[in-house]
Amino acid sequence: MTALDAATPLPFQTARALRNALDRREISAVELLDEQLAHYEAVNPAINAIVATDPDTARAAAKAADAAMARGDAGPLAGIPMTIKDVFEVVGMPATCGFPELANHYPARDADAVAALRAAGAVIWGKSNVPTGAVDHQSVNPVYGLTRNPWNHEHSPGGSSGGAAAAVAAGITALELGSDIGGSIRVPSHFSGVYGMKPSFGIVSGRGHIPPMPGARGKTPLGVYGPMARSAFDLEWMLDLVVGPDAWDRKAYSIKLPPARQERLRDFRVGIWLDAYPLDDGYRAAIETMLDGIERAGGQIDRKARPDIDPASQYETYLTVLMALEGAGATDADYAAQVGAGKAAEPGSYAELIGTRMAQNVRSLGAGQARQEDLMNRWEAFFRDYDLLICPIFPRVAFPHATTGDGHMAQYERKIIVNGKPIPYLDGLMWPGMATLPGLPAAAVPTGELVEGLPSAVQIIGPSLEDRTPLRFAQLLEQTMGSGYRIPPAYR
Repeated sequence: MTALDAATPLPFQTARALRNALDRREISAVELLDEQLAHYEAVNPAINAIVATDPDTARAAAKAADAAMARGDAGPLAGIPMTIKDVFEVVGMPATCGFPELANHYPARDADAVAALRAAGAVIWGKSNVPTGAVDHQSVNPVYGLTRNPWNHEHSPGGSSGGAAAAVAAGITALELGSDIGGSIRVPSHFSGVYGMKPSFGIVSGRGHIPPMPGARGKTPLGVYGPMARSAFDLEWMLDLVVGPDAWDRKAYSIKLPPARQERLRDFRVGIWLDAYPLDDGYRAAIETMLDGIERAGGQIDRKARPDIDPASQYETYLTVLMALEGAGATDADYAAQVGAGKAAEPGSYAELIGTRMAQNVRSLGAGQARQEDLMNRWEAFFRDYDLLICPIFPRVAFPHATTGDGHMAQYERKIIVNGKPIPYLDGLMWPGMATLPGLPAAAVPTGELVEGLPSAVQIIGPSLEDRTPLRFAQLLEQTMGSGYRIPPAYR
């Protein structure tokens, strides 16, 4: 049983430790919520991670959790206070996704995954910030403004689950529900030094997620929804509670994930890929230090293992599919602007690439989807010989805020610095796309190493629908090498 760590302040304990403390009556759910809200009031103004709250409903839920625990029929998350990324509909709070036109959108029902967490007893009290439309590697929008990284307020906490990652890192919440289509769970976890889980495609319901806009029933290809926490054990605990088909499909089927392929660190067959896309030398050194630690702990890694894919071709296919989705969901004005910019842009630029793929015809998209299926087969073949692949999450650690320009097209002109040289801002999609396109599970795991005073993490990619395999490896690393999460200096 996980106990409270006497050396760790209460707001920075793991969710499982908090639940066990509740079970032992060391603290009540109401007292725990009050402690969490007091910490939020003390630290949130400096980072703007949480942008909406509903303390009255949360306090009623905490009282109900205390009563349930007294009766002995409490749910798994009973009494655990948590926040939710502001792309999910949560009754009692606005669901905006950073869109000004949704600033007063108060949903009548919870998103499916949120409803599952409530049913498990979670005390949901706040919403975390996102970029407009959940499309950026930093979290800023006209409704709530800019979120800052708890490690360095001049740097991004990532996006689009940037508020979520910042809140977990700063001890404002022990658990968060994020979403990911371009690295939106993994990149913020990496930038902010926490754990995150991009599940296999299709195993967690997206009903009630924005985008698409409220009321839409359609599922989003490539999009997934998963947990963020300060422990890999908390990731699996929470994932188990939200796994399941969309509400309208539950009449026909359920989902049961298989067990992890291995249980001991030394039994995992692990490939490493660090040279597929741009990578900063400092971040590479942090990863290599982590890999050395894995080997000292008895892990067997193969630095030459590769799936039979061409990284450039996979990335091009990823953008073909992703930008078709962007085009389908864009407003008429945004669609016309981006397609027009693409026609006028320099060949090979992101503006040209995105504009043409947003406007592609059905035949072109179909060809891209056929290439996607071929790549899925190639990944499946790789996982017949290996259990996992470890690779970076982003070309570098958290970058300084880059919020110049207006709208998504401003990202075409931005740069990030890698090894002292500027590269396109949107190259940040390369490493996340490696797991997104084939729909594979990927756990974001802190290395425990700092780069220029900022945290770093890797993504541990596993076989499709075998989410427990990367999660188990992440848990073994946490047990063997010590938790990769560190409390940011400002909160120690």
